[in-house]
Amino acid sequence: MRSMVSQIVVSDFGAYTMTKLFDLDEFVQQAIQHRASDIHFQTGDEPQFRIDGSIRQINLPKVSSQQIEDLKSLLLDDRSSRQLEEHGAVDRGYQVKGLDGKQVCRLRISFAKCFAGFKVVCRIVPDEIPTIKEFGMPDIFEKIALENTGMVIVSGVTGSGKSTTIAAMIRHINQNRKKHILTLEDPIEFIHTPNQSVYTHREKNAHFDTFSDGLRTALRQDPDVILVGEMRDTETIQAAMQAAETGHLVFATVHSASVQDVPERVISTFPEDEQDQVRAQIANVSNSFIAQSLVPKNGGGSAAAFEILRLNNAARNLIRERKSFQLNSIMQTQRREGMVTLTQSFIDLYAKEVISADVLMAHAPDAARAQTFIRENPQSS
Repeated sequence: MRSMVSQIVVSDFGAYTMTKLFDLDEFVQQAIQHRASDIHFQTGDEPQFRIDGSIRQINLPKVSSQQIEDLKSLLLDDRSSRQLEEHGAVDRGYQVKGLDGKQVCRLRISFAKCFAGFKVVCRIVPDEIPTIKEFGMPDIFEKIALENTGMVIVSGVTGSGKSTTIAAMIRHINQNRKKHILTLEDPIEFIHTPNQSVYTHREKNAHFDTFSDGLRTALRQDPDVILVGEMRDTETIQAAMQAAETGHLVFATVHSASVQDVPERVISTFPEDEQDQVRAQIANVSNSFIAQSLVPKNGGGSAAAFEILRLNNAARNLIRERKSFQLNSIMQTQRREGMVTLTQSFIDLYAKEVISADVLMAHAPDAARAQTFIRENPQSS
């Protein structure tokens, strides 16, 4: 069944004109052609796209309350509708299909009550999962992906590409190892096709109630690799660390702008009297911390910068001794091991003329170092 939403008329959308009722699947395909990463609908506002990191107005009629209700009817089941009414927000996944019935992409959809009525944001998740090289990830990610045990924590702000990074590493496992990969997501984003590995995809609310419950069940499902998604609470973090301690490779995300903030962000979730124990656990079970950022690249599109820490004995000791702020020094001195700071990653992109001097200066944490590099290495254009 096509996803027809009543009463929305689309006109003068670039070279594209529609005079029929709004078709969500077809609309998303047009958004993809415009390189949009997100679509915004809000009661009383024109729809908007996020393209290359910026919100763009598009020439469409304002969204009415009835049209939001139509989207809710299309996308939410009874349980999700109750959650939206009771808690004011709910996330859902949705498959976008072409006229031939084949899947084009998935949407991660967030409904939220707001002053205007409702806000609906659709994150476009490409159907084709990029390889590590296609996403511009350094070669060290191939080694990280093929670890047998431990925790890999990927951090970054919302929309920085954390899910894509993990999906690329899981794809690399699928291409090279015979493993059972189990994902716990809210909602399911990338759907992997089995190659060397087999998959179990599970979605919060549809297949389990909480991430901690999902993880406890996962340990009885004979997995080798577990994707936790975001570590939001102490129970989930404890269960994820237990999974890593018992011989699994665990991928998880946190909201943090830099690697040195990752352990403290996790540890601070716990009561003060438990933090020393958690500090020791996170130091022992983690094998890599990654922080990343998506920025505009020259000529359009986005480029990813990565900060990478492989936890060696020195890094583990710094975390145990409450000196995570010194982790940068390890990344600076261990580049031959694949480690890199975020500033250096941005400088590397600038040196390859992937990003401009303005972008480098706007996003590099060490602005003084970036400015010095720009002065000594001006771009040709």
